[in-house]
Amino acid sequence: MPEGEPRPEGKEEREEDYVFFGPVAREQLDMQCQYASHYVGGRSYDGSPDLAQGLRFLGRPQDYHELKIHKDDVAEFVRRVQEYREKRARGE
Repeated sequence: MPEGEPRPEGKEEREEDYVFFGPVAREQLDMQCQYASHYVGGRSYDGSPDLAQGLRFLGRPQDYHELKIHKDDVAEFVRRVQEYREKRARGE
């Protein structure tokens, strides 16, 4: 969980609740993790929006091989990225 971000009430974060980001990117988004990580925090130089707001990650997006996402946030992150990419493909 990013430093300073509040924990959900009554829940203790454990590292085993996190999964590596790379397999999520490849298997669920059909993207290389270096490009999918652009949606974690956003990237001003390529216009990628921050689609990870409110979700739990461990690590820095720049270190995408070590980046982890909370297993309970995977489906929501995947949904956000897919929705964004679909809208962009339609020109919205």
